Amino acid sequence: MDEDIPEFNDLRPRPYQVEAYRKALRSNLLLILPTGLGKTLVSAMLAYTYIKQNKKVIMISPTRPLVDQHFQTMTKLFEGQNIKIRSLTGHDPVDKRMSEWAEGQFIISTPQTVEKDIKREIVFMNNFYLLIVDEAHRATGNYAYVNVAKEFHNLPDRRILAMTASPGSKNEKVDEIKENLKINSVMIRTDEDPDIAPYVKGSDTEPVFIRISPEQEKCISLLRETKKDFMDQIQKKFSYVKKGASRSEMSEYIRDLSKRATSGDKSLFTSIPYFTAVIRLDVLMEYIETQGIEIGNNYLQEMEGSEDKSLIRTLNLWKRNSTFQQVETLIKTASENYENPKFKKVKEMAELLIKEHPESRCLVFTHYRKTSEILLKYLEENSATIRAIRFVGQGNREGDKGMSQSSQREGIDKFKNGTYNVMLATSVAEEGLDIPSTDLVIFYEPVASEIRTIQRRGRTGRFKAGKVYILIFSGTRDQAYYYSSQRKEKVMVTRMKKDMDSKRNRKIDEY
Repeated sequence: MDEDIPEFNDLRPRPYQVEAYRKALRSNLLLILPTGLGKTLVSAMLAYTYIKQNKKVIMISPTRPLVDQHFQTMTKLFEGQNIKIRSLTGHDPVDKRMSEWAEGQFIISTPQTVEKDIKREIVFMNNFYLLIVDEAHRATGNYAYVNVAKEFHNLPDRRILAMTASPGSKNEKVDEIKENLKINSVMIRTDEDPDIAPYVKGSDTEPVFIRISPEQEKCISLLRETKKDFMDQIQKKFSYVKKGASRSEMSEYIRDLSKRATSGDKSLFTSIPYFTAVIRLDVLMEYIETQGIEIGNNYLQEMEGSEDKSLIRTLNLWKRNSTFQQVETLIKTASENYENPKFKKVKEMAELLIKEHPESRCLVFTHYRKTSEILLKYLEENSATIRAIRFVGQGNREGDKGMSQSSQREGIDKFKNGTYNVMLATSVAEEGLDIPSTDLVIFYEPVASEIRTIQRRGRTGRFKAGKVYILIFSGTRDQAYYYSSQRKEKVMVTRMKKDMDSKRNRKIDEY
């Protein structure tokens, strides 16, 4: 193929983007670049080259908002080129999709829509020559990416470009992604690479260790005691159960008991609620350890208001335990009278930023929707300078309506133009969405996933120097999650760079 470097509206690609483009012309490439450093432009360059040779291109992205965003971006980049770009999702009627598949030169879609339309035989992969896979770390297991890629890479003379900020640290997962997408070339860059550094103003990441409140400390201690009481009862009957079994291990024990009970010993069914009670105690403990007492109290209130029989059984078992009765009283009284140390720290950090730089923006990531909801209320009641907005996914939760795609877009626009200066976002803001680079990113809690850590951190430092703070309750599982993600990220970068170096010394025809 012609290696003339495509340019769009005087937007000149950077040297590392040109290198990625050239690699992608020659082999199926896994491109690993930090968030905001131009993976999309590389895909546009490659798509343009194929389309100009009358070869159709398909790009798959995991969510409707991302499909819409890529469609808007590509439409702007290809302005004046007379290229038929189409976006397709499951919301589009079948007859519309049929005509768009036939007419479009560059189709941007969710993988689920493509997979369904392949089965309906309203699209055939042999009409396409380039497959672009966005957020490629998802290409594992039975996810739709895998099936779409399988339909595509079995055809001759086809090319796949896979893009992600992080494929993960586990060798097995990375190997699975590469196998599923038939990757035979890897290119990875981090903020520290010399050809990337000039384009990154830098984000200084700093863990902030916060002492838990005395109320939290007491709750956690009592919950551990309650959990031990239940585990002692379980181990008297089932000696093989590990003393420190994790939630996933306890779930495995439940599956085993269910099978045995179904096969004959019906009495085993009566033991299952004790295992479930332990799992939910650990969930409650994690809420209080990593989020704060209010979130634990909310969990209890949801259980008390639920009609779910399993939840009712768990609550009844808990309430029969005298230690748990102390926990319940403490949680309910403490949540009314204490100030969450993390809430206080978020407020202090955001207010200081706004005081020093009134036009600044701050993005706060929370793992749980409920945390963002309660934190928003706290900031509204306790700060005169913070103008905060929540940013959550489209799905509805009990008592918490999701944001429509148009509401998400409106929220991002209002954050960009300064109507709001603080955004409280759940994981929906981690992947790809065009949220502007911010001066300050706060992780309300560390996440054990290196992929999510890298995505969150990428929300600052793209256009000007930014700061990333990770709030950690000292002596809790927060610390374990923080150190786990740090270790996994180092492993991932080391492994992928070794992989890239080894492939640099091999010829393409060896694959």
